[in-house]
Amino acid sequence: MNEHTRNQLKDGFILGLIFIGLLFLTLIIPGIEVISLVIIPIPMAMYAYRYGWKASLVLSIIIFFSISLFAYYFFIISLPLSLVAIFAGILIGQAIKTGRHPYEVWGRGTIGFALGYLALLFILNLLTDQSLVTEYQLLVKESIDSTALMFDQLGMEITPDVLTTAEEKMMLLLELIPGILITASIIYSFITQWLTYKALNKWDQTQLAFPKFSVFRLPRIVLWLFFVVVIANMFNYESVPALGTTMANINIILGMLFSIQGLSVIVHYLKKKQFSKTMSTIMIALVIIIFPVGMYLTRILGIIDAGFNLKRIIR
Repeated sequence: MNEHTRNQLKDGFILGLIFIGLLFLTLIIPGIEVISLVIIPIPMAMYAYRYGWKASLVLSIIIFFSISLFAYYFFIISLPLSLVAIFAGILIGQAIKTGRHPYEVWGRGTIGFALGYLALLFILNLLTDQSLVTEYQLLVKESIDSTALMFDQLGMEITPDVLTTAEEKMMLLLELIPGILITASIIYSFITQWLTYKALNKWDQTQLAFPKFSVFRLPRIVLWLFFVVVIANMFNYESVPALGTTMANINIILGMLFSIQGLSVIVHYLKKKQFSKTMSTIMIALVIIIFPVGMYLTRILGIIDAGFNLKRIIR
């Protein structure tokens, strides 16, 4: 057994154990998956960076086999999360290994997370007795009925039209699930990639980093696509609801991209005015905290910057 094979086996054992440990913590600590889901793919990304996607697939199979030995329940519950982490981790790690630009790595990581989320939804629908869509519809119905009862007990009248409109608005969320999932994938991929860079820089002595966020700029074609979507959304799609839903989802994704560019404008401005990096971090955190108002404002900045190069004007 040569040195490379020994290192591969050792790294597979250590990183695989870390992967399973993070999965276990995610399952026993309620609500932690919101944070842990950006951390779990890192061991797989590091392994894919060192040994490629084929070796990573083998490690994934070993991980699935290993967690199935603990308990059937643990395997079934952890399987969806494992798929999300494996898809994202392998695509990010392989892209870094082949020397892709950080933004391309980000894009591939986004695809990985999106594929993982789709697999997660498919498995959950497969394993549960009822569809998640049906469960959500029942939840909305119960919420509307409870609201109507509460207003009635308070002696306040609420018309059926208002309740119907509220129900339709809540049901609209189902149609926007693709856009929401991709938007979440963009955010999670960025954080996971950034953390993976930090890990590889520390343990593999690399010098990986994103380009300075202050110079982030979307391709001009994204702006033209946005204008096309804006114009398309002016039409009525009652006869073709699927097309209207597609346009709404694309609008959500483009909105997130322009919000990111708008944040880069804020960071660029603070840098030009010689504010500390801490101030940039605080401003980004503030925008996220007052979401969605903050993201709407940054979206406007992003659109202006994409069209008129606002950063060049700022002195």
